[in-house]
Amino acid sequence: MKILKGVIIILLLNATFTHAQYASSVAGGVDVGLGLGSNSWAPSVMYHEEVGPQKLPWLRLGLGFRAWGYYAGRTNLDTKRVAGIEDYLEYRDVSINGISFLAGVNVSFWKLDIGANTDLMGLTFGSKRHGYYEKNIPTNGTGKPYYNQWLASRPTVFNALPLALRRNSGQSEAFVRFKASRRVGVKVGYTYGRVTYTTRKIDDFNVYLDNNQRHVSKVYGIPYIALAFAVED
Repeated sequence: MKILKGVIIILLLNATFTHAQYASSVAGGVDVGLGLGSNSWAPSVMYHEEVGPQKLPWLRLGLGFRAWGYYAGRTNLDTKRVAGIEDYLEYRDVSINGISFLAGVNVSFWKLDIGANTDLMGLTFGSKRHGYYEKNIPTNGTGKPYYNQWLASRPTVFNALPLALRRNSGQSEAFVRFKASRRVGVKVGYTYGRVTYTTRKIDDFNVYLDNNQRHVSKVYGIPYIALAFAVED
């Protein structure tokens, strides 16, 4: 047991020394921006902090938080394609708000930061929306009792890795940040997001579409512009 404790202490001291030797100061900031599409808009506020090794001062790894929203007009949200079948719910409009924990990476040179970030996990909330389950061909799927009806649904609440997992909502972005001065800059980029709704129960029973699916989603991509404010340099 004493040997084990000694090894742990040595490892902790080594990690602390290595961090002090190679890690540079932390840089942070707040980006306040808006993404605009032909039928949608997506405001966001992101707080981020980056740190990098002194031997590679141009490379920065970061973590942060993002408060975001996505609002669109007429939208179809699709189910996962199974056996060649993909259903959808048709919405007059969709709206979703979220708070996410994110990770990112960027390279810095001159007055530019070029990078990308993605949501790791988060919470989303929004109004209940009704989607029309249109079926014009005779089938006998699990969703048959709900064909050609308006079905209640709402955004998923708990989300993780929305870039990879379709039952989740969240955002990722690629960007270029220009430092116009020590404290203020301009950021332009492209937001890649996913919005997911889940059908609501009827008489305490889950509502399934064909192929036993309750989740419908849409992937969107829109250009983005923001003001960037440095918190610490």
